[in-house]
Amino acid sequence: MKAIRIGLLGVGTVGQSVARALLERGENLGRSAGARLALTRAAVRDPSRPRPISGAKLSTDPMEVVAADDVDVVVELIGGEEPAHKLIAAALERGKPVVTANKRVVARHGPELEKLAAKKGVELRYEAAVGGGIPLIAPLNDDLVANRILELRAIINGTTNFVLTEMAQGSDLEAALARAQAAGYAEADPRDDIDAVDAGDKLAILVRLAFGAECTPERVFRQGIRGLEAKDLAYGRELGYVLKLVAIARRTPKGVEARVHPAFLPAEHPLARVDGAQNAVHLLGDLCGPVMFSGLGAGGPATASAVLADIGHIARRLALGDPVPPPPLRGAAPELCPMDEVRTRCYFRLAVDDVPGVFAQLTGVLARHEIGLASVLQREPGMLGSAEVVLLTYGAREAALAEAEAELAKLPCTRAVKARIRVDAPDRGAKQ
Repeated sequence: MKAIRIGLLGVGTVGQSVARALLERGENLGRSAGARLALTRAAVRDPSRPRPISGAKLSTDPMEVVAADDVDVVVELIGGEEPAHKLIAAALERGKPVVTANKRVVARHGPELEKLAAKKGVELRYEAAVGGGIPLIAPLNDDLVANRILELRAIINGTTNFVLTEMAQGSDLEAALARAQAAGYAEADPRDDIDAVDAGDKLAILVRLAFGAECTPERVFRQGIRGLEAKDLAYGRELGYVLKLVAIARRTPKGVEARVHPAFLPAEHPLARVDGAQNAVHLLGDLCGPVMFSGLGAGGPATASAVLADIGHIARRLALGDPVPPPPLRGAAPELCPMDEVRTRCYFRLAVDDVPGVFAQLTGVLARHEIGLASVLQREPGMLGSAEVVLLTYGAREAALAEAEAELAKLPCTRAVKARIRVDAPDRGAKQ
C-alpha cells in the first residue's frame, strides 16, 4: 500500500486533534483512502511540550517541513494571514497538495492560490475553512454543481450566535460575551467575532463558490453586534422574529448581494432555531430547492473531521495516480450589488416625546422616503417622560432607510434613534 506522508504546520487545538486522529484511526482512514497515512513531520513553536505525535520529526521552522523530501501533503493549521499564506504558496510551488483550515488566507488569497495549484497540477482543499465540521465546500463543488444557487443565508460564527442566544434570554451583550469566553467559544480578544470580520471572511469564500462572483472580504458589507440590546431581541420576539448575525448572499437583477449583519429572521425559519455555538447554512438552488447544512462550526474535533476528509481525498487520488481535475468552467462573474441598492425590511426603535402628533411626524418621514409601515409597538412613558416606539417597515432600498433614520433622528419629537436593525423576511403581501 502506497504511503502518503503528511507534514503538519501547527499543532494547536485543531492540529492536536488531527494528529490524535491519525494516530488512533490512521489505519482505518488509510484503508478508506487506499493508502497508508503517515505523519512524518510537524512544525511546532515549543518542541519540549508533550503532544500526541508519535514518530514525527519536530521542527520550529515550518518552511523546513514544507521543503522536506519525506512530506507529500502539507496540512496548514497555523492560522492568521502570514506566514501561513507564504507557506501554502511555497508548498504548492513545490508541487505539494495542501489542506488548510485557514479562512483568512482562503478569503483573501484563495483565487491566487487556486491558480497556482492548477498550474502545478496539485490540489488546494479547505473544507474546514467555513463551517468547521459541517460538510459544505465539497457539496457546493460537487453535489450541487448542477444547480444555480439563488440564495444563501448562514450563521457562520459560533461566538456571536452563542452571545445572541444568551441575550434572547435577557442577558446584556457584555455578560453574554463573558459567558462565551468562559465556555471557550470566544477569544480573549473577540473583535473579529463581534465585529463580523470572521463571518465576512467566510461569506467571501461562499460567494465565490456558490455564485462564481469575484469577492474578497473588503467587498462584503459587514456590521457586527456591538450596540445591540436585549430589549431589541424581546421586541423582535413579540413581532414574531428572532435576531441572528446572518451572512446573506442573494442573486438579484442587479447582481449578487454579499452582506453580514444582525438581522431579524421569521421565527419559523430553520436558521432561527439554530442556537448556541452551532453553525448552519441554508441555501436555495434552482433544481434542489431549499437545503440546509448544520452542526458544530468550530472546535478541535469538528474541524479535524473536515481536515481529515480533505487528507483522505488527496491520499486516494495520489494512491490511484489520478490527475487533478481542471477547475470548473464558469460563465462571466456576476457583479456584486452596492449595499445602497439592497432592498430590505427594517426595525427602528426610537425614544420619543409623549406628545400629540408624534406618529404623524414619524410616518411622514417614512412616507417621504416611500417606506411602508408594517407594524408598530409603543410603550408608555418611563420616569424620564419619553415613550419607546418600535416601527417595523416593509421592504425599501437601504439608501432610503439610512436617509429615513437620519431624518427621524432630527425630528423635534425624537430624543434618540436607539436601534436600526434589518429584517430578512418577505413583505407578507404588502403592496410595493
